[in-house]
Amino acid sequence: MSWYRPRNLLATILMLALIAVGVLAALPYLVSTDLIRARLIQEISNWTGYSVESRQTPQISFFPVFTASLGDITIRNPWQSEGAPFMQAERIEVDLSLLSALLGNIEFTETKIVRPRFVIDEPIKSLSEIGEALAKSDGRIGDVVREARAAVEANPAKPDMSTVSSQPFGRVRLEDATVTFKRPINGAEEQISSISGVFDWPQTSGVASFQGRAIWHGEETEIDSSATRALLLLAGGTSPLQVNLGSTPLTLSFNGSANVSKDQFFEGTLSLTSPSLRRTLEWSRMATIPGAPIGSFAMDASVSGSATRVKLDGLTATLNDNPAKGVIEVVLNQGTPSVTGTLAFETLDIHSVFSGFMPLPDGSADSDTVIDSGFLKQLNLDLRVSTQKATIGTIDLSKVAATAQIRNGRAMFDIGEASAFDGSVAASFQLADEGDGATTGELRLNGTEVNSASIASLLGFGDRFQLGKGTLSLVLKGPISRWSTALGNAKGTLSMRFGSGQIRSLDFNGLLSKAKTDRFFSLNEKTDAWLAFDKFEAKANIMDGVAALETAQIQTKSGTLNFAGIVTLIGKSLALTGDFAARGPAPASAAGAAPDAPKPEPTINHTRFFIGGSWDNPFISPIISQ
Repeated sequence: MSWYRPRNLLATILMLALIAVGVLAALPYLVSTDLIRARLIQEISNWTGYSVESRQTPQISFFPVFTASLGDITIRNPWQSEGAPFMQAERIEVDLSLLSALLGNIEFTETKIVRPRFVIDEPIKSLSEIGEALAKSDGRIGDVVREARAAVEANPAKPDMSTVSSQPFGRVRLEDATVTFKRPINGAEEQISSISGVFDWPQTSGVASFQGRAIWHGEETEIDSSATRALLLLAGGTSPLQVNLGSTPLTLSFNGSANVSKDQFFEGTLSLTSPSLRRTLEWSRMATIPGAPIGSFAMDASVSGSATRVKLDGLTATLNDNPAKGVIEVVLNQGTPSVTGTLAFETLDIHSVFSGFMPLPDGSADSDTVIDSGFLKQLNLDLRVSTQKATIGTIDLSKVAATAQIRNGRAMFDIGEASAFDGSVAASFQLADEGDGATTGELRLNGTEVNSASIASLLGFGDRFQLGKGTLSLVLKGPISRWSTALGNAKGTLSMRFGSGQIRSLDFNGLLSKAKTDRFFSLNEKTDAWLAFDKFEAKANIMDGVAALETAQIQTKSGTLNFAGIVTLIGKSLALTGDFAARGPAPASAAGAAPDAPKPEPTINHTRFFIGGSWDNPFISPIISQ
């Protein structure tokens, strides 16, 4: 009868297949949708302690896994009677155990929330409020949080979590979620959108993690975070914490520990990089800073602090390709961020760094744009900087001690001490908000034992002045809206005193000769000549872009050259009178004069002339010769 066995086996397989088809066809009738709907709502309510509403019948799917989908979900705080609910979702999908469902039990293995909108209608002034809200809830999560809080209160330094029950939580997937909340400092509404990711917390006694991405302030951000003792963290204790955040404006990594109780704090190591520190501040809505953006920023530091105060110790940073070490502290209290600290640079491009905090001219077309002074009230800054070598434009400096400050509507960049121009200099620049949209600027520059050649080039006099060393003082102050018009609106003083040196391309003997005979000639006719002097001194009052000479004198071995008149600082034109007083021989003694009679004074010969034209091409015209 061996021929009968294959037929018997085939019949058995066919019978089992028919039974399976029958069971699958009957599954929708064996599993109660009302039971699933009721258990879904009950389980969500039991976990959160919130009231859950859904007026739709669940949709059941058996392939590829047994899934129930409940649409139009609303979750509301039980004590909230008005306002937007805590969460509204298009639907919630859960993976279920088919065997348990057939036996009348509902067990979730994974939950998916599709397009939920979470609304936190009160400012969360501290992360501890999240734990406090959970502890007040009536659900299972509230029970374990309360148990954990009791353990923390009994021994804050080392809570005994062995007495705290452990509940299964599971995995929750978010798809296209939105969170709307209010900023803790000013109550402004914020929104994080397009949140998609997985929150995984198998047991409340274990590790909780979230991996996903979201859009904040228009930038897609990837998030990878985990808390080793998440329940302890929610209960006000301390837990190891890792956070990695990646976006176009900022990449950040934190590895340490955190506590979100009322005395919240965190400490660990922090690394971050940014293509533009200014762009990062704008993206985070911490501050809006005008001026050229800082090109790049990278940092590694030991970090400690709270939600309103962060201190960075052992800081190593690179700011616009300028490496530095130091300490920085950031305070976010009272709506205005405050940044204080010290930084020691190896080399420093002063303009590129500080132009990211305050607007500075750079000689480009942007220098004609309107200076935005709004940042004066959006940021407090006290940054002290030192460097062995620095540049600001074409100027080389060494042994620099500088400060950048922004406070109470005033910004100041100050070089308290530096070596430059073969001597030492001190300088400061200030911007002040005077109210009603008016802004004033003030520039101060002092030099000691500086080289006149370098100073002349800085002031726009070209390379005529050489060798002399001396002192310089420049003060300018006035209303400022654009760099291109700042000098034309400024008032101030300029004084210079230099020792022996020379003025190149000046044939002084030829000048004196022609000033007596020629009516009009250029000082640039003989470029290989020079005038040696023993002392050069000048004082001028500056107003509306014009320097009016109060004193201008050059002393040479053959006489003294004095100037009077005006010099325009913008058009670089001249309108000066010159008087060269030369000592002549004393007159011969009169015949019969007493031997003890005073000797006649040497004669003084004056040559007077007018200087016009421009700084680069001055012209001479005689006035009087005798």
